[in-house]
Amino acid sequence: MSKEQIRILYVDDDPDDFFLIESFLKKIDDPVYTVEHAFSYEEAQSRILERFDIFLVDYRLGKTTGLELIKEIRLRQTHAAVILLTGMAVGNLDREALQLGASDYLVKGEFDAATLDRTLRFAYRDSQIKENLDLVGEKFRSIFERASDPFLLIDGESLILEVNPSSIAKFEFEEKILTQSKLPFFTELIEEQFLKNQLIEKLRNKFEIIDFEATLINKSGNTFRGLVNIAKQNANTFQVLIKDLSAIKAKEEEEHNLKKFSSTGRIARLLAHEVKNPLTTIVLSADQLQMELPEEVLKESGDLIEVIQRNCQRINQLVTQLLDSTRFSELDISSQSINSLLDEALDTVKDRIEMKKIKIIKNYDPDICKIEVDPEKVKIALINLIVNAVEAIDRNEGEMKLSTAVKSKFCRVEIEDNGTGISKENLERLFEPFFTSKSTGTGLGLTNTQNIIFSHGGSIRVKSEVGRGTTFIINFKMSQTPEEPR
Repeated sequence: MSKEQIRILYVDDDPDDFFLIESFLKKIDDPVYTVEHAFSYEEAQSRILERFDIFLVDYRLGKTTGLELIKEIRLRQTHAAVILLTGMAVGNLDREALQLGASDYLVKGEFDAATLDRTLRFAYRDSQIKENLDLVGEKFRSIFERASDPFLLIDGESLILEVNPSSIAKFEFEEKILTQSKLPFFTELIEEQFLKNQLIEKLRNKFEIIDFEATLINKSGNTFRGLVNIAKQNANTFQVLIKDLSAIKAKEEEEHNLKKFSSTGRIARLLAHEVKNPLTTIVLSADQLQMELPEEVLKESGDLIEVIQRNCQRINQLVTQLLDSTRFSELDISSQSINSLLDEALDTVKDRIEMKKIKIIKNYDPDICKIEVDPEKVKIALINLIVNAVEAIDRNEGEMKLSTAVKSKFCRVEIEDNGTGISKENLERLFEPFFTSKSTGTGLGLTNTQNIIFSHGGSIRVKSEVGRGTTFIINFKMSQTPEEPR
């Protein structure tokens, strides 16, 4: 088994002292000490950046002192062990050396090889521990800073000590609060009073908390359901990690909608194949009958053949519409502003909006990113959603809010109305082909809208409450980030 190698720089202008130290170190079998000599402060300065494990520094170094050299070493090698040597104990020299970063202090002539070895071992071990702790701290800091979820440090009374950038964005902490270290108590971010009480009790008893679900509030008063996990960092510091359950649910809903749409498309293609072939045969047979039957028979049968032809044509149109609404079509892509597309869609249906005297509220991000889309198709999708909102709103009492924003790497559009809302059972079937609660219409408008958005690699989901209104949320991939940092 190989022996540990420890490299030492001995700084002293006296060669006899160096010879003595070297002879001590040669008596030690394990670890193997390799010692090199620097005769002056200037020579030591030039060698500080070399990788030495331990610096043995004499107090007297010509015009300067070993204390000055300790400062230099600490600036350039944070974790190297430094031991100060002097010819006699002088006042508070040992304390001063330790305050400057020295690992230990030895008086010449008052130690032997065993004492020197023990001092070197302890100093080297401590330097390694400090280096490892700093590495662990750097890793934790990196995880803390880069975590996509809110990550906070709190004390035993729930006072927030530190927050990561995700927490700042989620809870809208003000910059002046962060700089003045006047962060709130974590309990102030929880809506339910009984949960606040439970949390305080557990923290005071030093208990960790796993999967603690609560309603959390940001500075604007907006709430979200969060899954909170609290782990002890030390005796009076706790790490808090928060998962936004609403964001997880939204992601799951988007994935479910995409899978459901793919399944609908497969069924539509199968149905088209199975229906169109016999339908064509029926149409051709009806045409043939119309040509071959005697005129008196045709008169007696009335318009039955025309009824067959008309309904076959109707079925064929429905099957074609179903296929079109569930099949990705070729796109004519160009760079567009979603704000402009929304305005153009609004302009198309302005007569309906004015007829119902609906109030339009625009909450556009002026620095919105560009998106790569087929503008005509995206306008069709937006018009469908706006028309749905208009039809759900009562005359003279209507309000529709259109919002755009950049969220993560997506350009988000929200179309919100204060209409009749959608029941839970209907909400689950909203994008299904031929599903509609209207007395007229095919029920393919929202299916086609979903198809257009999916064709562009986007997502669509809906939130609604009966009697309170509906919000459609659409995400498009960004093609250009805003000029201003967000």
